[in-house]
Amino acid sequence: MAEYVMTTVTIGGLLRGQGAVEALIEAAAAYFEDAEIGVRDALARGSSITFEALQNFGNTPGLDAFCRAQGLTWHRSWVAQVGQFGAGLEYWRPGLEAPLEEAADEGGAPMMTLAALRRCHQARQTLADLIDRLGQADAATVPPLSLAADCA
Repeated sequence: MAEYVMTTVTIGGLLRGQGAVEALIEAAAAYFEDAEIGVRDALARGSSITFEALQNFGNTPGLDAFCRAQGLTWHRSWVAQVGQFGAGLEYWRPGLEAPLEEAADEGGAPMMTLAALRRCHQARQTLADLIDRLGQADAATVPPLSLAADCA
């Protein structure tokens, strides 16, 4: 059964060659319209690229896998489907062993429930620890998309 919800994916990092640019466009086009325009525009502006569209359960597995294989940072958030699942986000960047997931508000910003805060308190995590954890889950931390200078 399909549950299509609004999904936002932000991607950034270093692309190594024109072939990597074309491959990103192809991987993104499997989920989002205007992938080519968006990727080329982000490269020209020196910004990350953000895509938004309805996705099944908020998932983009092929795009996520492509980004990990290419060492590109990605952040994906989805809105809640009432009665099915809550809003959330998942992100990965080079250096992480696996993607990390957090609860999110309907705008894709990381958040914590009271129950999660209590579990963190019981684990003796500090407020600074929690602020750092949620800060790393913010889409604003995705670096700009760029093309390696020797590959331009």
